[in-house]
Amino acid sequence: MTKSKTTILRIPTTNVFGRGDYSATLHLGSEKSPVNLLLDTGSSTLVVKNSAYQANLDKKLTASSAVQEVNYGVGGWNGPVVYTSINIHEHCHESEHPQSIAENPSMDLSNAPVAVVHSAKQSKTFGDADGILGLAYHHLNKSFDFSVYFAEHNITPALSYPWPFSDEISEDLASFKKLMWKYPEHDVTPYFTLLEQQQLSANKFAFYSKRSAIHINADNTEKTSADELAKDKLNQGLLILGGGEEQSDLYQGEFQNLKVEHDVYYNVELKSVQVGISKPITAAPLEPKKLKTYFTNAIIDTGAGGIVLTADIYQQVISDLITYNANFAECLAPFKEISAQLTGIDASELKLSEWPSIYFNFVSEPATTTKAEKIVQLACTPETYWQINTPNYGKACFRLLSQLPQWPNQSIIGLPLLNNYYVVFDRTKDKTGVVKFAKQQ
Repeated sequence: MTKSKTTILRIPTTNVFGRGDYSATLHLGSEKSPVNLLLDTGSSTLVVKNSAYQANLDKKLTASSAVQEVNYGVGGWNGPVVYTSINIHEHCHESEHPQSIAENPSMDLSNAPVAVVHSAKQSKTFGDADGILGLAYHHLNKSFDFSVYFAEHNITPALSYPWPFSDEISEDLASFKKLMWKYPEHDVTPYFTLLEQQQLSANKFAFYSKRSAIHINADNTEKTSADELAKDKLNQGLLILGGGEEQSDLYQGEFQNLKVEHDVYYNVELKSVQVGISKPITAAPLEPKKLKTYFTNAIIDTGAGGIVLTADIYQQVISDLITYNANFAECLAPFKEISAQLTGIDASELKLSEWPSIYFNFVSEPATTTKAEKIVQLACTPETYWQINTPNYGKACFRLLSQLPQWPNQSIIGLPLLNNYYVVFDRTKDKTGVVKFAKQQ
């Protein structure tokens, strides 16, 4: 049987609706409702706000008895799983001259799973975006079959959409999660995996970005619309579905490959972090009791607007920066508090030419009896770990963060490092895949 030809789509993205995180536009259901979904390699669920999708108007919607719940560490949601059509098509950024939709190549799925957030309160998790497009693997996309629950509580029809639970039951995510685990669990096939299984896309995608925070120029005010901000080229990026290396206008030189250690997150092994020419800071292995859940000491996460370092690495990075230049201390001090991201410091206090690059050393190939361990070094420049002209014009924010209190000793390698590279997530290589980094053009 001849394999059908796959398509490569070059999809424009923007970091405006996700407040720094990048989103792309998909179209759902019979009404082709446009939804701006955050691109997240740290999760696997395609989830939308009910207010953006308007599922009640979708003539292609098929309800199910399944429910989902996801907690992202900061924010979370629960809701029904429904099945409908999903379209994504190639088009230009709004600052360019788009073709008509009919002329653009596209990928179309029918009867694809979509989780719908029932609660306006929970929808705040997504900022001004309409939901999340999870690009990780199926293990993170669990759902639970509530057929027995519906029968026990005389809920007819025995379906999760329309949402049959009271706010008292569903708004407490921790309690609802305990309820879910009483019922049969199964993995939902993620959107990108479905594209590959249906031979619409090769099993790879690529990510191109410039910033980890919205760029505000001198002409913008607090009333500047998101659509206007999205026209700023610094707030634009690209998602390449089904391709990577052929996009030669986006990168230069050779790729450096990181092996994906587990097909849950895009798990990699961080060896050390180095501030300029300072002594490398060793990254401890993931603590043994967390191995079954988190697998390695680092993940590559397009949905993280900062680089979240383990507490010990973060403290040493700050110390090394201040040792490098004592004047840095005053600029860094406000960012001990996460709230500083909402105000920033005066950009005039920074001279980025004086700040060193911060290097991340990853294990590319583990040691064997015949070969030494191979290390790949990736550079995070001061222009990306500092973001100028955010959250307002003339302000600046430091985008390295310390781990959340409940998080394991795992570093989350987010946009400030990715902004320096054209990044290909090639899931075809070495069983669990590789993440490939090449310097941007």
